[in-house]
Amino acid sequence: MVTLRLATLDDIPFILATERLPGYEEFVGRFEEDVHRANLANDDWLYVMGLDDAGAPQGFAILQNRNDGDGSEYLRRIAVTSAGGGFGRPFLAALIDWVFAHTGNTRFHLHVRNSNVRARHVYTSLGFSAVGPEEGDASSTTMALARSAWNAR
Repeated sequence: MVTLRLATLDDIPFILATERLPGYEEFVGRFEEDVHRANLANDDWLYVMGLDDAGAPQGFAILQNRNDGDGSEYLRRIAVTSAGGGFGRPFLAALIDWVFAHTGNTRFHLHVRNSNVRARHVYTSLGFSAVGPEEGDASSTTMALARSAWNAR
């Protein structure tokens, strides 16, 4: 089971360490500490922690552009401490549930590197479909999930 909670400044060391795991720079990306601090203080960003059954953080997600009014939630980043360990999929499923339960958005979208086969598989298994190449970056694909498709599962 995955529990979600909003991140605080105290979570920044965990977030920094997770972003800096081997191989994550290419697929996940990273920010410096001052950027995370600024983002946490900005209501256009939302950081969500994924906790395991014992309440220990196992991952985090960053939602961005929350106030642009386009009806779509944008997942900027999601990362777990153990890729392929079975936490990422239920974490993302819980995050999707939370987004559709707590916002009026009708779509959830993200960008994924074309070479990130594991992530693309997880996103597809949860109902996301490829919309097209990310604007300005042919090495990434935009994937989206409609609220109606999520509710129909």
